[in-house]
Amino acid sequence: MPTFSPHRFTNSAFLKKIAPANLISFLTSTEAIKTYFANRGFVPPTEGAGGIDYDALIGILADPDTGMPKELVDGLYFVHEMSTPEIMEELMEEAGVLVTCEPGVDPTPADVAIQIWLKDRDLLERKHSEQFLIRPKSFVYYQGAQDEPREAPVLSDFARADMEGEMDEWFERKRRGKGTRVFVHRRDGEVWFLVRHGEPIRREGALEDGKSSSVYYRPEKFDVVIYNCELDGLAVNAGTKGQKKLYKETFGKYLFGHEKYFGDGGRYSLDPLRTRGEEALDCSTVPGIEWIRLKEVEIFHGSGLTVVYKATDLFQKLGARAMQVLASGFLRKASFTVRFTDAATPRSVNIWQPSRASYLRDADRLLVEAWMREQGFLIIAAEITDEEAAAAVVGV
Repeated sequence: MPTFSPHRFTNSAFLKKIAPANLISFLTSTEAIKTYFANRGFVPPTEGAGGIDYDALIGILADPDTGMPKELVDGLYFVHEMSTPEIMEELMEEAGVLVTCEPGVDPTPADVAIQIWLKDRDLLERKHSEQFLIRPKSFVYYQGAQDEPREAPVLSDFARADMEGEMDEWFERKRRGKGTRVFVHRRDGEVWFLVRHGEPIRREGALEDGKSSSVYYRPEKFDVVIYNCELDGLAVNAGTKGQKKLYKETFGKYLFGHEKYFGDGGRYSLDPLRTRGEEALDCSTVPGIEWIRLKEVEIFHGSGLTVVYKATDLFQKLGARAMQVLASGFLRKASFTVRFTDAATPRSVNIWQPSRASYLRDADRLLVEAWMREQGFLIIAAEITDEEAAAAVVGV
């Protein structure tokens, strides 16, 4: 259930962006919503019966009680989140036929969002999920059993429902509740899966009718799973080891017929820096990247001692000492500055041994991974047995 933030609705600015007819349709869309407002002393007007009493409506929304229906909370949350000109353009391209308006009157972004919520809630939720795809930064990589380019897998609606049910069982056992949803988004050479699930219950202090009370709710979380068709690999952004293992096995099972299709063999190594130095930064064979510089390393020396070296260009700064410094202990992390051909400002990339990398933008990942594979920073060596790999491929 989305988090309800009353401060978003404590003035009429947002609600007045919605055409009165659309707002009334929303306020009367279910018996639960109508009953809730009636119990709070507010009855939405019927067509031609006068204007909306915005002050009374805002007073109720700004002071919600425990009886507020879930569909009212969800609707306000999603409509508010999706009421921007940029998102409106996307919604109109995909579902413009669902949007109606008075002759000669163009709809506002809020009008578009609320109409789609009323007519195709799943579509609005799916488009909302796309906004989270740009947020994750850090991924763990798992290599597929085929280990060569293949066609993008198709997850049918039936398979997705079964997958969501299987994940629900896992999340419920882990005290995170049910209600898992998987959203599918196709991008160039990849299939992105956004997994929405619950988090452990939270209890927070609150005031109700002037008395101290508490709010008991379950936050929602979005994880990202990406299948790369060219590399036959799975990149996972999730919070716990258990969740990462769940996604690796579940997506292997439902995409390719075998829960062991993805092994644990994809790993990141910083050895190229120690063995080849600045030569390992060569990106001349990767179109889209102009140059790469090493800007920071963390070196663990034991007994809890970690030494961090930083510079705009670490190899240039250290000079002849660079290789000695890199070999002085365990190279735990390296940060790079990457200049992309389509960007005026360089961006950062971080690698932690043995299994994690992070990017400022998700779009950077494909180019950076091509460089990492070329120079040996990303090592592909699936750890499942030959028999398991063969069975996984046959099961596709």
